[in-house]
Amino acid sequence: MNAAHAARVWMLVASLIIAAMAGGAAVPAGYAADSSSTPSASATSSGSSSSSSSSSGDAVTVTDNITDTENLLGDNLGKVSDALDRVKKEDGVTVKLMFLPKFVEGKDPNEWAKEVLKATNPAPNTVLLAVASEDGNLVVAVSANSDDWLSSKESVDSLSKAAWAPLNEDTPDWSGSAIALATQISALKKSSSSSRFSTVGIIVFVIALVALAAAATAFVVIHRRRKARVDRQLARRERRRSARRNAGPANDPANGSAGGPDATSSNDSTNDSADIQETSSTEGHA
Repeated sequence: MNAAHAARVWMLVASLIIAAMAGGAAVPAGYAADSSSTPSASATSSGSSSSSSSSSGDAVTVTDNITDTENLLGDNLGKVSDALDRVKKEDGVTVKLMFLPKFVEGKDPNEWAKEVLKATNPAPNTVLLAVASEDGNLVVAVSANSDDWLSSKESVDSLSKAAWAPLNEDTPDWSGSAIALATQISALKKSSSSSRFSTVGIIVFVIALVALAAAATAFVVIHRRRKARVDRQLARRERRRSARRNAGPANDPANGSAGGPDATSSNDSTNDSADIQETSSTEGHA
């Protein structure tokens, strides 16, 4: 579906909604009965998409993403369009606006807004702000194919709060409501990106910390093993030296005690030292 066709479908949906609320009233001026028709008039605004179609009569303004049945945006339509374009370009979010006098009677506004948004076959990450000017009510709906950072209940609540603030004044700021919604979307996207980067940073830090701890543990274990091996080698050397010192005087002919008890003791020590296993060629020469 190209942009022009999508615009005509959106306008037709808006027209049918308006007609339903009016109890079967005629479609607003500028619309034909079928979706292949084009508006009888056009309204352009700075920053709006070149492919957008629009219709404006005494009380209706419709573009690709804006339906304003009472011309509440007025001269600020350009500013609003610029804000929507910026959010689309920088944050990848499509914002649809619908300003109506009343919501459909006998139907939950939230469910109604979801149905209207679904009927437009929305792109991923699409937000609909529907405002009922006479009821003093608004609804924010997010398409089902949106990312978690945008579609979570917390995000929808924050968008509703941001859009409501400019309307909760002595003189409601209709265009300010739409711009505030766009600004809040950017804030949510920035917060989501920062949170994601922070999470990645924490994961990298934890991995580095675990690797460092493992390296430190390995170093301590290796160091202790080496020290134990050196201690054993030193102990064996000392035993051999002690055995040689004890064997020397016992075998000396000048002492005349080669066959005495001391000689037997020295021979035992020599035999014990001979049983010691050499661990290196260097120790063998020692």
